[in-house]
Amino acid sequence: MCCTPTNRETAVCASVITMAPLLADKDGVNIIIQSIEHLPPHIHARYGDDEALVAIRTGKVFKGYIPAKKLKIVQQWLAEGTTRAIAEENFYELNPGLRPVKTTETKKEKRKGDK
Repeated sequence: MCCTPTNRETAVCASVITMAPLLADKDGVNIIIQSIEHLPPHIHARYGDDEALVAIRTGKVFKGYIPAKKLKIVQQWLAEGTTRAIAEENFYELNPGLRPVKTTETKKEKRKGDK
């Protein structure tokens, strides 16, 4: 995205660089995670001109579209071993500002301390 010059000044262009590592290519479906993202943690599944945003935890499409057969491939990939946990960790590594804040005390520990 570039700025346009005003008053015969030279435009100062600012471009945003996003990272989109390819996690997998399954039967023609490119599965990627992008930086500069939003919640919920999700992957982008691209097949041809189609793209769907798929929630990592549920495997459900919340935006966009890919054919049902290709979505099933993505969901099966997410269900393999530790893939889901690794994908979610990758999402937060690329988008650290979205990582949930961990508390040091659990509710149970707080109740014990209140007594």
